[in-house]
Amino acid sequence: MKKYNFWVLLVVFIFVSLLSACNNNQSQHDLQYTTHSFDSLNHQLVGRLYKPKHHTAFDPIVIFVHGDGAMDSIAKSFYLPIIESLAAKNIATFSWNKPGVGESQGNWLSQSMKDRATEVQDAIQYLRVAGYQQSQIGLLGFSQASWVFANLHNETQLDFMVLVGGAANWLSQSQYSMWIRLVDEGTISADDLAAIERINQLTAKEYQLIKAGYDHYLAAPLHQDPYMPEPIKDEARFNFVRKNIDADVFEGFSKLNLPMLAIYGDSDVHVDIEHSQVEFAHAFASSSQQYASLEQVTIRNATHGLLRPDLPLDALFSIKKKHFSPSAIETMVEWIDLKRETSEK
Repeated sequence: MKKYNFWVLLVVFIFVSLLSACNNNQSQHDLQYTTHSFDSLNHQLVGRLYKPKHHTAFDPIVIFVHGDGAMDSIAKSFYLPIIESLAAKNIATFSWNKPGVGESQGNWLSQSMKDRATEVQDAIQYLRVAGYQQSQIGLLGFSQASWVFANLHNETQLDFMVLVGGAANWLSQSQYSMWIRLVDEGTISADDLAAIERINQLTAKEYQLIKAGYDHYLAAPLHQDPYMPEPIKDEARFNFVRKNIDADVFEGFSKLNLPMLAIYGDSDVHVDIEHSQVEFAHAFASSSQQYASLEQVTIRNATHGLLRPDLPLDALFSIKKKHFSPSAIETMVEWIDLKRETSEK
């Protein structure tokens, strides 16, 4: 009897989850968007402009800047609760499929962070030509977008930036990722200083191998070390890492002339948020730009993407606002809305 009840409950849960997902998709369909194409670096990119019903040419537009991976314009539904919350404030949003994703041409793995910044600049120009000459334009970026932002210090048509889970330095981030993995595996303890020094030495050697090229990298015995992960087998991914491994935010952030909100989850296991906070603050403190300012906020009980660490199963179907940590979306939206109010005064 207990076994029977288990299967009944499982079927009911799956049905409720599917119904919930369908209802969520229905609410998402209420968001009005138009499909747009624009050219960047000899490729045509395809994206969506979500425009609230009463949005005017003077209301803000937020451009989404993806993190790592083959992302479509809504990051597999992850952006939709944020888009909906911004729309409630009459703020439009614009994002596109990465090169090689969906109908967008090209290959995102062939891009440098400077290339990605050029995409953002081309998107801004597209929006200006499309009739939004007066709109404030800001960015909302995730993780790897920090290095895209750093390459936009000379873009004069941006009014603000919001960065979620941003990393400061690629090599330091690699060291942190190795440390997290080894601690999780139980190979080292979190306070093992000798292990941390060894990690630094190994990643420095790996850096040299990556710089030397794919064949040298694969042939080296370094990855036989028990601390090391499996080598990168995909050559396209290897070349992407090689092209961007020197990425660092300091120079670019110190030249930004706008306000930035850097927001983090306290349960982020992908980015060393304490390192990012220190490096971001150092860069902005070094700035002599008139309008440069940095606000940093850490959200409690939130992951790298500001989602709750204990996500329910229905999150597998689509991401909803309830899946984000409480106050995460509100903090971003209210900050952006405040920048609009400040500009209007």
